[in-house]
Amino acid sequence: MSKELPANTTLSHYRIVSKLGAGGMGEVYLAQDTNLDRKVALKILPAEVASNRDRMDRFVQEAKAASALNHPNIITIHEIDQTDSGHFIATEFIDGDTLRERMQIEPLKLGEVLDVAAQIASALSTAHADGIVHRDIKPENVMLRRDGIVKVLDFGLAKLTERLLPESPDTKAPTSAPIKTEPGMVMGTAAYMSPEQARGLLVDARTDIFSLGVLIYEMVAGRLPFVGSNKIEILAAILSDREPPPLARYTHEAPAELERIVAKALAKEREERYQSAKDLLIDLRHLKKRLEIDTELARTTPPEKFGVPPSGPIPSEAKTARPEGGIPHPPATSSAEYIVDQVKLHKRGVTMTLGVLVLAMVGAIFWYLKHTPAASLTEKDTIVLADFVNTAGDPVFDGTLKQALAVQLEQSPFLNIFSDQRVREALKFMGRSPDERVTRDVGREICQRQGLKAMLVSSIASLGNHYVITLEAVNAQTGDSIAREQSEAENKEQVLHALGDAAMKLREKLGESLQSIQKFDAPIEQATTSSLEAFKAFSLGVEQQLKGRYLEAIPFLKRATEIDPNFALAYARMASMYYNSRQDALAAEASQKAFELRDRVSERERLYVSAGYYDNVTGELEKYLETLELWKRTYPRDASPHNNLAVKYNELGLFDKTVEEAREAIRLNPSSASGYSLLAAAFLGLNRFDEAKEIIGQAQAQKLETTAMRRILFRIAFIQGDATTMKQQIEWVNGKPDEYVAQGWQAETEAFSGQLQKAREFSNRAFKLAERRDLKDVAAQILVGAAARDALLGDCLMMKEQTAKALGISHSQLTMIPAANALATCGEFSQTQTISGELVRRFPKDTILNKVLLPLVQARIELHRGNPAQAIQLLETTRPYEGAAHFQVAYLRGQAYLSQQKGADAAAEFQNILDHRGWQPTSPLYSLAHVGLARAAVLQGNTAKARKTYQDFLALWKDADPDTPILIQAKKEYEKLK
Repeated sequence: MSKELPANTTLSHYRIVSKLGAGGMGEVYLAQDTNLDRKVALKILPAEVASNRDRMDRFVQEAKAASALNHPNIITIHEIDQTDSGHFIATEFIDGDTLRERMQIEPLKLGEVLDVAAQIASALSTAHADGIVHRDIKPENVMLRRDGIVKVLDFGLAKLTERLLPESPDTKAPTSAPIKTEPGMVMGTAAYMSPEQARGLLVDARTDIFSLGVLIYEMVAGRLPFVGSNKIEILAAILSDREPPPLARYTHEAPAELERIVAKALAKEREERYQSAKDLLIDLRHLKKRLEIDTELARTTPPEKFGVPPSGPIPSEAKTARPEGGIPHPPATSSAEYIVDQVKLHKRGVTMTLGVLVLAMVGAIFWYLKHTPAASLTEKDTIVLADFVNTAGDPVFDGTLKQALAVQLEQSPFLNIFSDQRVREALKFMGRSPDERVTRDVGREICQRQGLKAMLVSSIASLGNHYVITLEAVNAQTGDSIAREQSEAENKEQVLHALGDAAMKLREKLGESLQSIQKFDAPIEQATTSSLEAFKAFSLGVEQQLKGRYLEAIPFLKRATEIDPNFALAYARMASMYYNSRQDALAAEASQKAFELRDRVSERERLYVSAGYYDNVTGELEKYLETLELWKRTYPRDASPHNNLAVKYNELGLFDKTVEEAREAIRLNPSSASGYSLLAAAFLGLNRFDEAKEIIGQAQAQKLETTAMRRILFRIAFIQGDATTMKQQIEWVNGKPDEYVAQGWQAETEAFSGQLQKAREFSNRAFKLAERRDLKDVAAQILVGAAARDALLGDCLMMKEQTAKALGISHSQLTMIPAANALATCGEFSQTQTISGELVRRFPKDTILNKVLLPLVQARIELHRGNPAQAIQLLETTRPYEGAAHFQVAYLRGQAYLSQQKGADAAAEFQNILDHRGWQPTSPLYSLAHVGLARAAVLQGNTAKARKTYQDFLALWKDADPDTPILIQAKKEYEKLK
């Protein structure tokens, strides 16, 4: 495309704002998405690329694969489209600089280099797991956002062009460089090529690892590892046996471990290189953590112990030291840094006598031993919190202070607190009541059984009108005191503040760095509440939550927010309870309030609050996943973000990713019931039924039981025709607060077999049980779910009645979406559009709503109107996330292909449903897919297959209600084949 697009030009639903730049992939513009009111980047493809059908077909295939990547460090591709102005790609707009621009401004510090490299490696690990190789990792294809998040651009797009691009692309429009998929032609950005890429050989994931090694080398040294005056010389250097100069030649800051990592990434032979990006990522993270510890030790060691005065001028040579040919070192700013520099520059003429070195070492050791507890903790140690010994006599302290202390300590990334949930499970395993108080003796026994090093024993006592709080960390194996801290409160209202002060001082004594404490130091009364009464109510709510009694927890949490309307953490916990009990409108309301108060919580809780907001309120999937990934990085021993990711990946049908996250959640918290149920659900989705049952068996062996586990066992038993096991699961749920779910399970299985009358009876029972508990959202969802089922199977009269009743109860998203689908199926377009319009207005940023659910509704309308091609086009936007709609997208797409007489395409969609029974084991769409597949076989002229598939359907529906329209029609079609 040669002519620049002026501002306000419209391409589809994008309005051009300004030109950002141009590169080998064409011109790039900042644009406004008028549908979703967001900024995007539009890449207008060159005419010579767009006009080549083979290239475009290959590009579309690659872009589809890339758009399916969900990772916080990978740029999101929104869509590919074509207008009169040409083909274009719409991606997220990133507010930041390319890595090239950042390096030109100033050299990156070593910690920043490792952070950037680790984020890139994380992105590559995810892409490689999905079979996507980037092929052009370079500074122009990496952007650094203002908040420090790294974004890798142009995943999977490197195959687009088939000519070499200019050596110096416009960094304002970073694009991918070309590479050929077949052997024989050299393509790519020369300086960052792997040897196999330079030879024109087929490449795999290890070529990206080599390119990342080049990038790390460049960030540290300020120059490339392989240089030349032109492209040929650069390629010759890459292909030669010569290794790049060591990093130490260009900077004395590069530790030996970094030299090893870079050397391994840059190994010329693929087999000697890192074999996976994940292995490289692990080494980068370990090095970064070790350097942070070393830096803290150097910062806190008194310089006079090394024979250097604590203040005074620093020799000028220390400020200007610059290795030849490399980047300048930042000037030393303290005596401690000067010491480190002098030691490292020993070979440049700075010498010390052996006696001085010995004295320095002795002095440092003496100071360290004097100021460090004899048995301080490490990051690998776990602490059990014993219950407070309350000799003050005031019951308001019971449970409250322990919960407050846990909140204060859990904000520390250094300390690893043995959670209350794990304590309860440990007590059950010991044959004790899970509600038993954890005394000093009980806590020590838990530690010894679990192989834990320490416990924290705490007490509160009254001293006149004052209160004395004592915290003591004890070695559970020896009984020795590790650290002790005491504080005094002038009155009851000051107790929480005093407890927070004591906890913060104890953290330092336990070995946490001052830097970490200063960064994660939200006071208890700010992070939670200054009201003991509010915290007491909160603690009682958390106690119910730990028992899995979500509905019972809500009144206590609500009471806490009534006492203190600024209690952000109580709102956040309440949102989780509403979410777990399917009350999504109330969950969103509580999450909104918590988010508004997020500056009042600790860093860990802020991540928890933000994640809830993006999930429950705005529905911004990318921001939700980014928040959880940041949570993982900040608190690597916290199981919660892994657990939440597993929940979301299960919802999206990304079961392989669920397996990874759920396994990690279980590793970090072996007594996590949700971790086991999520892992089992993922195995169910993958049709790995025996593994799912095995995982639940492992959980039950630890006396972990949840309704979710029982639902999985019910569904597997249904698939396998095991009526006895199905009945056992129903009996387990009956009588419990959520027993309405068991009625729902039975409604699903009856509908699966075409027995609609029985299904309605079970749905009515479920509705009444939910209504009796005043669960309005749940009751409405049960009604509208039955309505959508009736519409699918041809009963539109009953559908209208149930939909109207459901919408009269609740206008939550989980009610409105199935209502819109049911109405669209039955041709009620006016009401459908009204509901869709309301949803767009209320949830403009909701990813799944706008990318999957609303296009699905609109596609139903178009198919009903006789526009199958338009329906298919609408469903293209759903592909990256269509697992969130279970079988609905594939089934509707298959119907649309049938309308177009495209038998093979239709068969592929219906077969996809039949191949993935575990996705939705009790869905009637699985049964109906047999009818669709049979009809597709007829179009293909395969009468034998059609007859067999009709027979399979009729066998599934042998006890179906005889007046069901689709059954009557299927029998007629089958008779014709006979």
